[in-house]
Amino acid sequence: MSKPESAVPMSDADRANAPAMDFSSPFVSLTSVTRQSLNEQVYESLHRALASGYFAPGQRVPLRAVANALGTSTMPVREAVKRLVAIGALELLENRRVRVPLVSVESYRDLVAARSLIEAAAAEAATQLMTDETLELLARRHGEMCEISTRPHNEENVRAYLACNQAFHFLIYGAAGSHTLIKVIQSLWIRSGPFFHILHKQSSDWRGNDNHVRILTAMQRRDPAEARAAVHADIVGSIDHIVGDSLFQAASDD
Repeated sequence: MSKPESAVPMSDADRANAPAMDFSSPFVSLTSVTRQSLNEQVYESLHRALASGYFAPGQRVPLRAVANALGTSTMPVREAVKRLVAIGALELLENRRVRVPLVSVESYRDLVAARSLIEAAAAEAATQLMTDETLELLARRHGEMCEISTRPHNEENVRAYLACNQAFHFLIYGAAGSHTLIKVIQSLWIRSGPFFHILHKQSSDWRGNDNHVRILTAMQRRDPAEARAAVHADIVGSIDHIVGDSLFQAASDD
């Protein structure tokens, strides 16, 4: 991964010996809510957690566990889950239990192809519309990801990295100036989020920051063709890491 010059990267030996992450309690990451617009807050909290990769493919989502984490009753959770099932972000099983959907390798590759087409085009469109302020924020987010990458590989730091990663990408897509486009990309991210979980659940040789610095440089140079190519490389470059992972294989065989 690209690192700030002042950061001290983890050695290859440290990465190789780092234990696999255990994301057995994604509910702790859910943001507590207030009584105002409760249903919408519950929905947004779950939506954000799914899109950020806090849940794994096939993971069960008990309504009571979500309600306890959010400090609310199960009623607004049930309503939020219905909305998420309707858009394909969650799956309702025959026994009325809820889980994160499972997909085949072919379906996952199709999802990645759709993301690449749409997000690369959004990045291309954004290059000529990026303000200096947005470029500064983009550079800051990249620096934060690089700094987080030097920390111990634990659940807290992985969640922080995933949040920065999402903010980095949506700064770019938002600069394209299309509300409709953002909604489409969000619909793809909420289905892709569980695979971010697989990518980052354990210390691996994945080097996402290398792609991010390429994207950042393209944006700073106002180079639409390079921005498109860099976003494409970032999205498709992780496919083999994900589909080859034991968690993906186990989920696909369920």
